[in-house]
Amino acid sequence: MRRKAIRIKDIPENVVAHLSKKRARVNPTFGCDPEFFIIDNKMQVMASDKFFPGKDKPLRFDGNALFFDGIQAELNVSPSVCRESLASNIRTALKKARHIINKKSNDKTQYSIITQPTVRVKQRVLNNADPEARRFGCEPDFNAYTLGQNTPEMDASHHLYRYAGGHIHIGCSPYNKISNEYKLAKTEEGHIRAIKFMDYITGAILVLLDRGVYAKRRRSKYGTAGCFRPTPYGIEYRTPSCWWLSSPMTMSLVFGLIKTAWFILRHDLDNDFIKLVGYSQDDVRGIVDESDVSEAKKFWKALRPYLSIVGPSVDNPLHILSGHKISGIAYYTNFYTKAKKNEINETITNSIYALPAFEYVIKHGVKALHLEDISKEWSLTNIDRFYNLNGFINGTHHKFAKNKDFMKFQQAFFAKII
Repeated sequence: MRRKAIRIKDIPENVVAHLSKKRARVNPTFGCDPEFFIIDNKMQVMASDKFFPGKDKPLRFDGNALFFDGIQAELNVSPSVCRESLASNIRTALKKARHIINKKSNDKTQYSIITQPTVRVKQRVLNNADPEARRFGCEPDFNAYTLGQNTPEMDASHHLYRYAGGHIHIGCSPYNKISNEYKLAKTEEGHIRAIKFMDYITGAILVLLDRGVYAKRRRSKYGTAGCFRPTPYGIEYRTPSCWWLSSPMTMSLVFGLIKTAWFILRHDLDNDFIKLVGYSQDDVRGIVDESDVSEAKKFWKALRPYLSIVGPSVDNPLHILSGHKISGIAYYTNFYTKAKKNEINETITNSIYALPAFEYVIKHGVKALHLEDISKEWSLTNIDRFYNLNGFINGTHHKFAKNKDFMKFQQAFFAKII
């Protein structure tokens, strides 16, 4: 039975102690192969084979690779255990792509990158593209719920829609063979368990952010719940679209959620979470596959109190203590005690916290968080701006520190949930 959302101070003390107990941090290796589209100044989608080589002979640089994969272009980004390092690698790859695209621009036609999950392509563009760009060439992937292959049947030469993925790769050290983490990354049973729980912590939350007709159309074809592929180093989670590539802040949030899911799995807390939240994994599968924003909001409110207290705050982007200038509240147990006694005061409104920032974005849409210009968001011409906005916590601090409406929202939010 699905449970209603509860306030944090109403969580039983034994549950708080269990979830907020100090445990060993996890450091999985993160990689990614996000796709993107290229448009001209008339907003027409271009075939990316006009700009980049094919995947059989990709452009390689700084540990990254760039090539066309169908109509869209794809980045293979050098992996890292650190989200900031991975973000820097993504920025390097995007700079290279932007440089090549700009070389093709002229006074009459300017080209740019967009991170839209689905686009409609004109038939003449398909007809004039490289033969390899006119086919759906992905190797089959698998579904953690059906235990079968995902095999959408479409005629690529006449199907005018194209879909951009934001696939996330997770691996672990080969020297850690006896750990639960290794089993998650290297066994079929571990893959199924991990992918389903990534839907629970990440996939369903993305329904609240990556929303609209373009997101829904992609999920109906290539972004279904439980979509994955085994890899030599671990596992590839293929449900997310390229949406998170829009900004280092959205990238940081999504990879932070993946790391939090991995932490919960590594310490065998996933079944506890599912029981506490009251939504089954099949419930969450339905939310993702149907792009059910209304039900995703209800699920998030049920999940929120438990997710906001688990794991190290430096790793969990939606931890209740994740934020800048935390003053007067050193540990969650103190926060919990103060909440039980109704002693939460203005100290929490003197900082920018990631959890209410996330809620603010849900309410106002992602435009409250970042611009639509990927060049500006990733600071492809200004490295200083990248360091200011690199990360969800750091980025929301800079975005909302002088936003009076947000500060009022944050104060009301904490009063409601604590």
